[in-house]
Amino acid sequence: MTKRLNITLSDEVVARADAFARSERYTRSGLIAAALDAFMSGGAQPVGVAREEATTYAPEAVGLNPAIHPMVPAIIAVCRRHGVAWVALVGSSTQPDPAVVPRDVDLLVEFGPDLEGLGYRYLALVEDLERMTGRPVDIIEREAVQNPYMRAEFERTQVVLYEAP
Repeated sequence: MTKRLNITLSDEVVARADAFARSERYTRSGLIAAALDAFMSGGAQPVGVAREEATTYAPEAVGLNPAIHPMVPAIIAVCRRHGVAWVALVGSSTQPDPAVVPRDVDLLVEFGPDLEGLGYRYLALVEDLERMTGRPVDIIEREAVQNPYMRAEFERTQVVLYEAP
């Protein structure tokens, strides 16, 4: 459920907020919601406002879509079970704006050195992730990305979930 609010901000603040929102891939409303969440969770301390000790805003929540964030531990577990050595979310799953609802889950992966049964593991990984997330899943092998523009976009937007030692 959402509620429309009418707030008044200076032109300068709106311009700065819009520029920041664009650079961090938020909508204006998504940025304001994230800023309020950070403030209320103790991540921001305004000047001249006395506060009791508060919990710290969790930085790991930044860069993940709210619809995907709760699934991350299960995504990691499924990837490990199928021999994935490195995994990152890319695409709409990394849009932190709650107004953006990913229609699929895009994962950039590297499989471990054991190549036995790789085709089966790949297909089983997709099947298990689709069942778990309830969304179509695209698996992209990191080393297979040859297009320099796509590689740069993945590097810019990826949220690494884990890397095996």
